[in-house]
Amino acid sequence: MKKRKIAALTLSLALALPLAACGQSGGGTTETNSGGSSADNYPSSTITIVCPWDAGGTSDGLCRIVSEIGAGSDYFGVNMVVQNSGGAGGTVATTEFKNTAGDGYTLCQEAIGVFTLQPYVRDVDYTIDDFIPVAALSNEPIIMIAGKNSGITSIDDLLAKDTVTYGFSGSGSLMELSQKQFFSMTDVEATGISYDGSSPTIAALLGGHIDVCVGHPGEVMQYVESGDAVALGIFNDERDPRDNLKDIPTFKEMGYDVTMSVWKFLMVPASTPDEIVTKITETLSAITATDEYKEFCDANQLLPLTMTTDEMVQRIKDEAAVNQALLSGES
Repeated sequence: MKKRKIAALTLSLALALPLAACGQSGGGTTETNSGGSSADNYPSSTITIVCPWDAGGTSDGLCRIVSEIGAGSDYFGVNMVVQNSGGAGGTVATTEFKNTAGDGYTLCQEAIGVFTLQPYVRDVDYTIDDFIPVAALSNEPIIMIAGKNSGITSIDDLLAKDTVTYGFSGSGSLMELSQKQFFSMTDVEATGISYDGSSPTIAALLGGHIDVCVGHPGEVMQYVESGDAVALGIFNDERDPRDNLKDIPTFKEMGYDVTMSVWKFLMVPASTPDEIVTKITETLSAITATDEYKEFCDANQLLPLTMTTDEMVQRIKDEAAVNQALLSGES
């Protein structure tokens, strides 16, 4: 089967509805979808997936591949549409989604930072307890690299330096916190420098202005493969099984218990009946197990992720506690 790129999906499924059209309002609780909340006839009408980011990125692409597969008769078997609602790092749509009717007809896709970072850098009116995660979607690991002219070819080389400069995209981001937590476990005097995006961060590394930086595979591996950079470690619990990443050691196996990655999931409001939650969870599990879904992830350098609802909730709370300490300077 031909691999699908995000752009192709965006063009083929350019479906977006305003919040009001999805049975949502910017204010109070919304009306229940005409399909009702009975698990016996669920689903019987259109299901909307809210994407709290603009069209065109991997978050949008994940929503669209799920909706495309999910509309098939072997899965939800009803029309599925994607509604993009970007703003404030995903917090605007997430706040509005909190007030959505828990009837199973509106799902929301999230990236982990909406719950583990944003609450500590801005005022938000939600917690993970307001929702039920129903499907893990993907994991996008964070990899530390050094420039080829830095003389750093391993973590041991890095730790042998008296002082280190590290670059990252966005203050308070996982890109910053992953390195900040790692260096807090060492005796190295490390100074972080923030850049406006991954491209200028990597350019600074390749130009010798910083010693190390981090990025996702799609951002950094081309430089590793060309020999312009060296991969030092990956912030995963286990090694990434993909051919071009499997030889990169985890920080955990090197003695530094730091696990940070951008992982994404789908959720419903906490008011959703258990029977409908079960139907949604089982159907989404079948969708993410398809070859079509796996091929999409592979084409976009994402790793399919499998977790139960309880595992997702616990991981969110654990990561939030770590990030809160790092952002407050308590680590």
